[in-house]
Amino acid sequence: MAEFVKIEKGLGPDGRIAVVRFDRGDGINALSPEAMRQLTDAARSFEDDAATSVVVLTGGAKSFSAGFDLKDPEGRSRKSMDLARCAGI
Repeated sequence: MAEFVKIEKGLGPDGRIAVVRFDRGDGINALSPEAMRQLTDAARSFEDDAATSVVVLTGGAKSFSAGFDLKDPEGRSRKSMDLARCAGI
């Protein structure tokens, strides 16, 4: 499974900043159900993180996201696109 989300913690003068980078490597960063799950997991990883005060969410070099990936097989097979359900929330 491809890893679309990378987390870097301990940044800034006091080490209290984290950067969450969403990058599918295709330049447009379309959101698929798997990408949504990875972004949700990244957000949940900060629930009990008292050492981090700021989380910066960023995308790839060209764009953060072009929207939902209409070519994704899992996304196409769904009758509705409830993003919360896609992400497992």
